[in-house]
Amino acid sequence: MGSAYNPKITAIEFKGNEKTLDYIIEREIQHPIHVTLDSSIAEADRNRLENLGIFSDVTWSAIPLEDGTAILSFRILESIQRTPPGAFPSYEEDTGWSLMGGWIIQNFRGRNQILQLGGSIGGKDTYGVYFVDPWMFGNHISLSLNMGRALFNHNFLNREVDVHSFRIGLGKWFGEHIKTSIGFEFEQKSFSNEALSESYLYLAPDLSIKYDTRDIFWNPSKGVLISQFIYHMEGIDPKDYSLTVWRQSYSAFFKLNSTNKKLVLAINAAAKRKWGDKDQVWLNYFGDSYTVRGWQLPNRDLYTSGEESFRFGHESVHASIELRKDIIPKYATKYGTEFGLGFVAFYDIGKTTYDWKKLMDMAPMSGAGFGIRIPMPMIDVLRLDYGWGYRNGEWNSGAFHWGVQQKF
Repeated sequence: MGSAYNPKITAIEFKGNEKTLDYIIEREIQHPIHVTLDSSIAEADRNRLENLGIFSDVTWSAIPLEDGTAILSFRILESIQRTPPGAFPSYEEDTGWSLMGGWIIQNFRGRNQILQLGGSIGGKDTYGVYFVDPWMFGNHISLSLNMGRALFNHNFLNREVDVHSFRIGLGKWFGEHIKTSIGFEFEQKSFSNEALSESYLYLAPDLSIKYDTRDIFWNPSKGVLISQFIYHMEGIDPKDYSLTVWRQSYSAFFKLNSTNKKLVLAINAAAKRKWGDKDQVWLNYFGDSYTVRGWQLPNRDLYTSGEESFRFGHESVHASIELRKDIIPKYATKYGTEFGLGFVAFYDIGKTTYDWKKLMDMAPMSGAGFGIRIPMPMIDVLRLDYGWGYRNGEWNSGAFHWGVQQKF
């Protein structure tokens, strides 16, 4: 709606929600009535509705009335919000292909709750249940529950990993931009092979604080996201085991054009620190779709050879620059699904090592390449990247990466 048309808004309506309860939509709309239309508030309301992740398309318009006033109208198209009970393939970089079975409902009971029941077999054997309600106890006070088991082969250690876990989390927003959460996890994680077995039973509280001014969560065109996350593992068996992890991330987004096909510069810097018992089984690595792209995933032969020891560590820093261009802006098909296509050029750089004090002495590893982004219901976006890694004056042969949701 053009800025030249600014009638007095005497009513607000929304249409198109067949499953979603009215109050779920009403609580996201902040434009007042009996005031002149403010297109910036209406657009922010539209963005909040889209950020719920349960609608394929949301638009707004001012509908003129005979007395010169207008109705602020939101048109909503609900996306696919559940999978039928059954089986479907799934892929993770670390574990490969699995066959998943179960039931996923993204808008459970029409209340913007998520309920997942099921498991998988193949590269990763799992079963479990997951539930989250973002308004369980009122205005953005959330509850999440997660319980399950996972069994898989470690990708670079000669270990089979067996994880039993239960986690409960509570979250609260302070205003629109400060988002906090606290969680408590009870977990047993075992690492074993033919010759040995290690088991850790621990209680793990965690704390997350975010400052978030992004406009559209799945594909921001402006805003910042600053995230701080602390996770502490306090041993029950063995009792003297303790490990604390601190992750921090800083992202900013800038739209470089004024057309519907967005061109966005996205920048991120992230760091990880660890204190305590930094055993081998908790090692991290660089070279996947969420760190430095353009490197083949590590395997046992690479790790034991020590040829690329610079890719493994507990402490790390890395940064990314992405230029994101809409080729086909996201839109809703007649079947209620999203479709679109985005192109990305990226450059990643970072360092990881066993000891934070040694980071400055290391040569960084980097990667550059390109990728595509395909919006999809329930997972936000499918991410496919191809890049080439670079370190100490040499480029490698390149690698393909697959992921869901944006890297940052």
